[in-house]
Parts: sequence; structure tokens; C-alpha cells
Amino acid sequence: MTAKGTIAVPENLLKVFEKLEAARKIQDGWMDRGLDFVDLYVQDAGGDWLEKWGKSEKLEFDTIRGVDVEAVQAAIDFPDFQQTILLEIALTHPFSIDDCRDRISESPAWQDLNYQRLTLLGSAILGAVVTDYLYREYPNLNREALSELKSSLVNKKKLAEFAVCLNLNELSGRGQSAKKLDKSDRNKFLCETFEAIFGAIYLECDRDFFRAGEWLIQHFIKTAVDRNIHLIKQPQIPPKNEGKRLAILGADILDAIAIDYLYHRFRESNASQLTHWKNILASKDIFPKNFKAKLGSQYLELESNFSRTRDWLVDNFIKATVEEL
Repeated sequence: MTAKGTIAVPENLLKVFEKLEAARKIQDGWMDRGLDFVDLYVQDAGGDWLEKWGKSEKLEFDTIRGVDVEAVQAAIDFPDFQQTILLEIALTHPFSIDDCRDRISESPAWQDLNYQRLTLLGSAILGAVVTDYLYREYPNLNREALSELKSSLVNKKKLAEFAVCLNLNELSGRGQSAKKLDKSDRNKFLCETFEAIFGAIYLECDRDFFRAGEWLIQHFIKTAVDRNIHLIKQPQIPPKNEGKRLAILGADILDAIAIDYLYHRFRESNASQLTHWKNILASKDIFPKNFKAKLGSQYLELESNFSRTRDWLVDNFIKATVEEL
């Protein structure tokens, strides 16, 4: 071996080492994806694998980030939707957020936080909208039928069907990858996506419970209820205990108001923390006996005005208790 060749060996080794070190630094942020690309490509460490990898990841990134906002606006029948960032958040599922690096405000942690918060808000408001609709439209349904019918409208499978009706499985930032999930996980993915979209619609409606609720009812709930008519056609006997029906209504109104308040009060808190605080509120002794039924009654006395009921509940019970959390 010549002197020149002898010198070239350590120089080449140094280049290989530098490439591996650079790759390992990049890899640190990807280990949670189960991809150890340094080991995968180490045999080609002296080649252009890092450049090839970068190009392939850019292609995957572009695919994931390709949320067509105008297509989403058309799909949800909301062409004048202004807060489009909410739609982007709703359609960026946690298993794709590691790719969102184009702006600091859209870091993976930021995306995850806001996606989960939006899903939680959408779920709470959705549940209250459905219960309110069933309570008003079908006054002769007893507590059991009311609960059963509501459950059939808000379970993961049904909400996943709603998501597919909106083509969210294709419009989602990671819709193609979602197709690889098993049926249970895919339903969960689509259910959460629909809840997040509805949360976005609620916020776009400036927290107008009635307006957001009308969108949900006219697009999905009314038709879905008609398909469950066998539950409605039971003997139409007025419930003996209206208090039990009121308790179901009040419970969902309480959950929705608590989550809505906490969502806006604690903007940096994650969904798990908000849920924890909501559960504490629900279990607190700040409420009188049989409060959920009384809240349902109060809601009706306020002409089913969610905003007024929220103000009343927050001012009289929630605000002071939250200060102690």
C-alpha cells in the first residue's frame, strides 16, 4: 500500500464516522417510530444513502402534510370556515405529528397537545348535542331507551362511519397510513378524527352550541336516529320518573360545560389533565344532591341555551372550585 493509500484509509474512515454520527443525531428523534436507519444502511455508509434517505423522508413528509383545506371545507359543507389551522390540527393524527417541523408553532409536541385537546372538546360537545336532541325530540323515551339510543350514535364504530361519510379517511394528513391499521385501531383513528373535526367546527362557530349542534344533527344525527327507529317504536308510555331523564341530560351538559371551560381556561394543559380536572369537578361536593337532574332542569328553564347555562354553572360552582385545583 502506498503512503497516499495509507493516508486515505483513516480519511475515509473519518468520513464514514462523521456520516454515522450525523445519522445517529437525526435518528434520536425517530427511535419512537421503531426505525433504526443507521443499522439498516450501515453497509452503504460510504455511499449516498443519507441523501437518498433525506429525499425519501421529504416525499413522505409532503404526503403527510398534504391536507387540502379547501377539500375539507367542501366535505364538511362549511366553505367559509375561517380558522383553517383548526382543520389542519384535526386532520393531523398523533402518529404523523413527528413530521411537522415546518414551523415552531407546529412542533410535534404542539400538534399532539392541540389534536388531543380538540378531540376531547369535540367529544364532550358532541355527546351533549346528541343527548339534548334525543331528549327534546323523543319525550316519551324512558331512561334506558334514551341511553341506548345515544350510545348507538356516539360509539367509535358510528363516529368512524360519520368520518368516512365526510371522506376524512382520505382527507386526513395520514389517511394512507391509517389504511394499514387493523379494524379496531382504524375505527379509533377515524372516530377521533371526526371528534376533532367537530371540535374545530364548534370553535369556528364561536362556541355556539346550537349552531354547531345543528350542523351535526342535519348532517348525521337525524338520519342515524331514523335508522334506529326500532328503539323509538317501543310502547310510548311517558316515563314514570322524569328526573332520571333529566339526570342524563344534566350529566352530559355538565361534562360539556366543564370541558369547554377548562379547555379555554388552561390553554397549555393536555387532554389527560383536562379530563382529570373535569372528573374532580364532577365528584366534588360543591353540587347539591341530585344536581345533574337539577342542572338538566335549569338548562330547560334557560330555554336550552347552552351559553347561559354555562355562565350560570361557571359563576356559581365551577370557577371557585377550579381555583383550588
